[in-house]
Amino acid sequence: MQRSGSAGSSTDGCLVVPTAGAVPVKKLDENLEALWTTLLQTPDAQNPFGSGGPAFGCVNLGGTVAPFAPQGVESCTVKPGTKIFVAASSFECITFEGNGTTEAELRDCARRIDVQVAPTVTLDGKPVPVAEVETRLLNIVLPAGNLFGSPVGTRGLSVGHGWVALLHPLTPGTHTIVIHSGESTITTTIRVTPH
Repeated sequence: MQRSGSAGSSTDGCLVVPTAGAVPVKKLDENLEALWTTLLQTPDAQNPFGSGGPAFGCVNLGGTVAPFAPQGVESCTVKPGTKIFVAASSFECITFEGNGTTEAELRDCARRIDVQVAPTVTLDGKPVPVAEVETRLLNIVLPAGNLFGSPVGTRGLSVGHGWVALLHPLTPGTHTIVIHSGESTITTTIRVTPH
């Protein structure tokens, strides 16, 4: 699966491009793992990559929201104190789609199909550094009504690659995230309002 439109050194199974003032890579890895695990284990009807569409593109990662759908997410409304996980570009490879059967094959696939140059990200017009990260090998268990049309409980493996950033909680009001990658631009509005 991929987010459309959207070279570091290897360290402990993850790629790292250092950025000044960046969130620790381990935290970014964990958020990317949570994002892909959530998406792959969410039924098709409630999935931004399935028939649920962009209406389900504000993915709740437990205290963090990730605006993420194949063609981007127009807007997300969050409560104060919510972190925003920006996956400027991310692709994953999974055994269900014939992308490989081993961790090495899945990892190579995810690295190969994601963009090779870091996308640019801005928040309210100011640059946001992104880091290149990968997930560990994910063990996926499919729910009923899954994206792949497979029986409930089917197990598979996945690896994700991404260019990501984790934004600290934003002030109340309206904020704009712009992701530019190649010829594609995705703009997402974040509304921070008490619920």
